[in-house]
Amino acid sequence: MSRTWVLVAAVVFTTVFSGSLLALSIWERAYVRPDVVVPGVKVGPMPFSGLTAAEGMARLRDYEKKLLLQPVRLECEGRCWSLPLEKVGAAVDTGVLSEALAVGHRGWLVNRYLERHRVSRDGEVLPIKVHVDQGTLTATIAEITRELTVLPLNAGFKVLPNDTVVIISGREGRYADPEPAYPQLLNILNNGSEPVVRLTLKELPPDHTTEEIIDMGIDARLGEFTTFFDTTKANRVYNISVAAGALNSLLIKPGETVSFNKIVGPRSSEAGYKTAPTIINNEFVDALGGGVCQVSTTLYNAVLLAGLEVVERHSHSLPVTYVPAGRDATVVYEGADFCFKNSTDKYLYLRTLVSGNKLTIKIFGNKDFIRNVKIQSWVIEIFKPKTVRREDPNLEIGKAVVKQQGISGCYARAERWFVTGDKTEKEELAPSFYNPLDEIVAVGTKSVPVIVAPLKTETGPVSGSTGPGPVLDPDQTNVFFDQSLPGIVYNNFR
Repeated sequence: MSRTWVLVAAVVFTTVFSGSLLALSIWERAYVRPDVVVPGVKVGPMPFSGLTAAEGMARLRDYEKKLLLQPVRLECEGRCWSLPLEKVGAAVDTGVLSEALAVGHRGWLVNRYLERHRVSRDGEVLPIKVHVDQGTLTATIAEITRELTVLPLNAGFKVLPNDTVVIISGREGRYADPEPAYPQLLNILNNGSEPVVRLTLKELPPDHTTEEIIDMGIDARLGEFTTFFDTTKANRVYNISVAAGALNSLLIKPGETVSFNKIVGPRSSEAGYKTAPTIINNEFVDALGGGVCQVSTTLYNAVLLAGLEVVERHSHSLPVTYVPAGRDATVVYEGADFCFKNSTDKYLYLRTLVSGNKLTIKIFGNKDFIRNVKIQSWVIEIFKPKTVRREDPNLEIGKAVVKQQGISGCYARAERWFVTGDKTEKEELAPSFYNPLDEIVAVGTKSVPVIVAPLKTETGPVSGSTGPGPVLDPDQTNVFFDQSLPGIVYNNFR
């Protein structure tokens, strides 16, 4: 074949092919709608040929409604319940509609034509996918099978009135395990398997087992201390109760350091504290939380007697009355703190009791750490208070009133003794310095005007006189008046 004929053939082929494509394109635009499912497409058992997106969505929703009416049984331990599909978040995946609309409308022109031809001849079935909300399914199963649920019982311990510690045994619980339900239900809804979801019971362990409680080692009282307070000071007693309550039932891990301020928290009205006398800048003033230092002091002495390590302790700036000098522990939130360490290898447990006029703090731990502890404290030097006289314009001249009783300050030392048989080990405690509290006396500066008695009228001369003259006041006061000079003090008899 000559070159000329080859060129002619190529031109003819190109012309025919291009014409065919053009004709095919015109035919598609005229007879094929891109927003309608092509013939031969099914979604599950449902024909979708010729449906628009809205019509296809409506058909899917109808299918979903019928699907959710399907009865499904839930079985566990010989019990049987109905599993309502509308409550487990079951729903048809509507993404299949986009897949149906895409058939025969993908790719270039010839591919679209060939795919439509194939689907029209052989058909195309797109599977329906049903989803289930696993969290909703789990919650629904828990509600349905709650009669089989047995909650676990945490092990613990209890301190009896005689300070004996007893262990409370724990118990495992059980519940219908919902985990296998999810794949079983999907298989039922998507593959038409037997409509039965079968579950088994699963053990539910307690948070704290009996073995764990025993391993904590709390079986004896290591130390305790009691201080007393004035029950007539209601706000102060209330603050003591609040702070003591924050410490009650405190568990302390082996080696853990306890901060009083961190456990008790800020002494604010929001925390429940009231205004009561407390020491600020070497003076007793009313402030929120007055009385909390008695709790920290009581805890300090209980810690000492329990043989535990003291990490931080500060004495008051003025003497206090509820413990001997050298045995107090002041605290200021975000300031001075009282801290101690669990220096045993077992847990510690705190119990606080406010009853009547006393506060008691007990520390429980392992009996192997019980120690015979004694505390000795003594005063090295005493500082006498000064007497400060302050003028008071509301007090009459010549009068004086003691506004604040003076209290002697002192320098005190203390020791802790560990006694083992005939051997005594001494530990020197931090020294304490207390400023004296000055005696404040108010001295009156208010002047008082002289009160003059009214004139008295007599009808006869005084004995030895020929006319009106001086007379005695009938009330027998010590003031003598002269009638001729009304209102003027003339003489005093005493």
